Amino acid sequence: MKSVELTDNEINRFLNLTKEYKHEKPHQYEHTRIKDGKIVFILYNSKKLVYNDNAECYDLLSKILEDKEYYSNHTKQYTENNNKNTVSFLENYEFTIGSDETGKGEWYGPLVITAVCTSHEENLKLKEIGVTDSKKLSRKNILDLYCEIEKLNIKQESIVLTPFSYNKLYAKFKSEGKNLNHLLAYLHSKVITNLLSQINTTNVLVIIDKFDYKKMNEYLDVNKNIKIIQETNGERFIPVATSSIIAKYHYEKRLKDIEKRYNINLRKTKPKDIDRNIIDKVAKVHFKNVKKYSD
Repeated sequence: MKSVELTDNEINRFLNLTKEYKHEKPHQYEHTRIKDGKIVFILYNSKKLVYNDNAECYDLLSKILEDKEYYSNHTKQYTENNNKNTVSFLENYEFTIGSDETGKGEWYGPLVITAVCTSHEENLKLKEIGVTDSKKLSRKNILDLYCEIEKLNIKQESIVLTPFSYNKLYAKFKSEGKNLNHLLAYLHSKVITNLLSQINTTNVLVIIDKFDYKKMNEYLDVNKNIKIIQETNGERFIPVATSSIIAKYHYEKRLKDIEKRYNINLRKTKPKDIDRNIIDKVAKVHFKNVKKYSD
């Protein structure tokens, strides 16, 4: 176990990024205790954060501390070794389906859910063209890789919800006593099921970037012979990384459309400065920083 002292802003990011993980009852002098597979964090009242010494925790820490360059030094060798194994692991299946989403953590813009279905040969080609964890890629890299992925003509499914459509669907789920993870599980299950309907085999591995194991299982009703795994840091698998790149491409494209239509730069605008008549068209209104300006 290792530790780091957090600032107040870093604590807020930590609490926001880890709210969907499994929490345990904090011990004395502890504020938050999380244990979810390889993800282990203990935040003390003194602001000291203790964590597992592994790639999964370092990945989250890079976001919490907003210091990706520093923490990449801890995970570089782990990632390189792991990537060598993941492609060969996928070879055991005729097809692999990977799904991911983007826009969940942004108060503005759309929510995009994407899944791809690939053969082993396609996974090798995707690796050759440079498909990797999209968190390591610039927006230009995303665009360039998306164009290369499109040339391969792989099977893919995407659902792009504009803020207005997202808000309506979120309200529907909330009225049924459900939360955001129910909505995400529903959408992931739709794109995965659509892809499964296009292939005539059960020799398939489905990989989902983990967000809520239990709720995902509630919605994804597929042939029991199909192998399904939910992985933290799922983007280390080529199909999930590919889905993430495609999803981020669609996010950026739709965001530009929204900004052009309403003549607004959302990345540089605060919710309080947005016309209330359009706020539900450009923002996810259940976010705390938006909600008070949308009622």
